[in-house]
Amino acid sequence: MSTTSAGGPAPFPEPGPLPRTAGVPPQHARPQPVPRGVSPRVTAFAEAARSATTVAAREARWRELVGAGTPLVEPLDSHDCLVTFLWRGPARRVAALVNKLSDASTLESALLEPVPDTDVWALTLRLGRAFLGSYSLAVVPVDAGEATAGTRGRAEHGGLETRRARALAVSLPERHEAIAAWFNLLAHAAPDPLAREHGGGASVARGPDAPRAPVVAGPVSPGRLVPAALPGGRRGWWHVPAGPPPAEWDVRVLLDGEHWLEPAAPGSVSAAPRLDALPAQGAPRRVTLLVEGGDMAARGRDLTCSPHMVDALRGALDGADPALLGAPLTADPARTSIVGRSLGGLLAVYAQCRAPERFGVSVSQSGSFWWPNTGGTAGSAGQWLTTAIESSAVHLGRVHLEVGTREWVLLEPTRRLREVLRGRATVTWREFDGGHDQVCWDALLPDALRGAGA
Repeated sequence: MSTTSAGGPAPFPEPGPLPRTAGVPPQHARPQPVPRGVSPRVTAFAEAARSATTVAAREARWRELVGAGTPLVEPLDSHDCLVTFLWRGPARRVAALVNKLSDASTLESALLEPVPDTDVWALTLRLGRAFLGSYSLAVVPVDAGEATAGTRGRAEHGGLETRRARALAVSLPERHEAIAAWFNLLAHAAPDPLAREHGGGASVARGPDAPRAPVVAGPVSPGRLVPAALPGGRRGWWHVPAGPPPAEWDVRVLLDGEHWLEPAAPGSVSAAPRLDALPAQGAPRRVTLLVEGGDMAARGRDLTCSPHMVDALRGALDGADPALLGAPLTADPARTSIVGRSLGGLLAVYAQCRAPERFGVSVSQSGSFWWPNTGGTAGSAGQWLTTAIESSAVHLGRVHLEVGTREWVLLEPTRRLREVLRGRATVTWREFDGGHDQVCWDALLPDALRGAGA
């Protein structure tokens, strides 16, 4: 536990022994299917295709339909739009796997339907104008078995099997068949070849009012990326922004830091261009410690309110070499932030609770505040951190929370945490029209960092 001086506040509690399934998200079914719609553009295409008398004429109609890329987006009113996913060619089954819009309980609502008298498949959903989400298309070949690996590589398919086993372990038996069918479909998932936009290794669906990261005008000066010493064999990197160093660096810890690196060796001037761009997007200029999240097992061990992980991060900051960074790091918690998403978002707030004298600012994107899953197949969310804060005397600095309105497992736990933090911290808050999605997090992060002073 954290040490305190005599008469000081009691140390923040630590989690006790937990069940094996504690780190597996509760497998609650989606509350309701996504409303479908009818695309006027697809209707017009079908009519034109039926009246076309030559193959060339049909091809021209198809090019008109998808010439600007997919999905098709057709505004309806001030709140909603129609988003249409398309595929062309023979298939046994085609599904649009949109982040947090489709899952094992709503699989049928994710299936594209054949457009009559054509070889085109379509699915139209009614979504908010501000919707943003990643998606893939699962195209099951006519002669494929349900459980084939589809287009995924062996390593990725192995990861999918691990996720399948975890989901089955915390699901009620009556849901096993649906979950198995869902993961069989996931094995065929691949990016949409017609998508106009990609991000995070997937295709992107974007409503007309969806958030975007600020556009940077002109070139960005590259910073330096150098290895950081972290205990336990975990990799880390310091990102030092371009320009002369201050007398003392403000510092940001960025969890799951490997996702910010481009395929270039540490020391390359182009290894982290998105970090280079953050100051130009309005985020504070800070030296950043990128901390590797690791595989599923490592994240489940170290990002779930682990006091050892928090102590390791604190040690990495305290032991930073000023000669390597060009200046010493500040010891002021108000100028030291920790940022994470998903399980990393959980750890970010926990780190602030365990070490408020070191971390004065936290930014949590879709934090896993359901943790731990204490109910096994019942899928009960323990919300340990929120309960621990509620029963403690901890007072924090600034906390920024954001969560997607499509994240039905996270939305209410995050709202509850917000209420518990009132009076204990300066809280900023955002709900966005999206899911548990790197595309959303990347778009919103510059604004979150700017607003939180992180």
